[in-house]
Amino acid sequence: MEDQKKMTDHRKKELSRIADFVSAQFSAKNVTQLDLIVNFEQINLYIDHYENFFDGMLVFDEGEFHIHLNIDRNNSLESTRGRFSLAHEIAHYYINEHRIGLQNGLLEPHGSITDINKNEPIELEADYFAGCLLMPYNKIYYFDEVKKFSLDKIKAISESFRVSLLAATIRYCQTCIHEMMFVVSENSIVKWYDRNEHFPKWPFRFKVHGTLPPTTVAGEFFAKPNSKFSTIEEVNPDDWFYPFANDYRANRKMNEQCFYADNYGFVISLLWFK
Repeated sequence: MEDQKKMTDHRKKELSRIADFVSAQFSAKNVTQLDLIVNFEQINLYIDHYENFFDGMLVFDEGEFHIHLNIDRNNSLESTRGRFSLAHEIAHYYINEHRIGLQNGLLEPHGSITDINKNEPIELEADYFAGCLLMPYNKIYYFDEVKKFSLDKIKAISESFRVSLLAATIRYCQTCIHEMMFVVSENSIVKWYDRNEHFPKWPFRFKVHGTLPPTTVAGEFFAKPNSKFSTIEEVNPDDWFYPFANDYRANRKMNEQCFYADNYGFVISLLWFK
């Protein structure tokens, strides 16, 4: 059962079209030059210490827009976290409803937190726009430095577009043509997941905010000492799902490969069919 809020395909196409256009004007190879966008739009940018209150914030004051980035949460023009936070605030500026809402006082300025548990519609839209801005559809769709899919491809995208592994995973899942899903977990608890339109819509053996299935690679990592596997591991679909018996993929083997984000305490499980 889907328990995460989703945008409509129409809205995604609309946001992607705007983000792709902006990125095309301000990019060097695969890297979107966010500082040039800020300068072109004459947005005031402040990179300063704001303790742990937010990652970024867009404010409209005295007829001008201002973006604040929080150094205390590792946001800078060079860090992948800072680049996503800045792209997120730029998204609020370019999305008409967000920008006009701030100008008219219909939306209160709010600090954005880079978090996988967002459910507010405007935050989901800004995150989606940011991913499109940093990794435009055509560039990531035709990315072929690593042709065969695995964590190596996600790492190559991360390096080429100067984004985090999580951001690269999310965006690649949105654009790739093969069956792909990922699950983000922390302390054996599922925090978030996504799957693309090609992946079967089987019922899960887990719930968001519930425990990982114990026979998965990620589940074993949290349950057993010395079970940290970063290589591609073969799993059965019913380790993660309740496959439909009449679905030909139910008898296929699946791959699971994990990335362990030790600095942040979460694990990303990539799932795809052999």
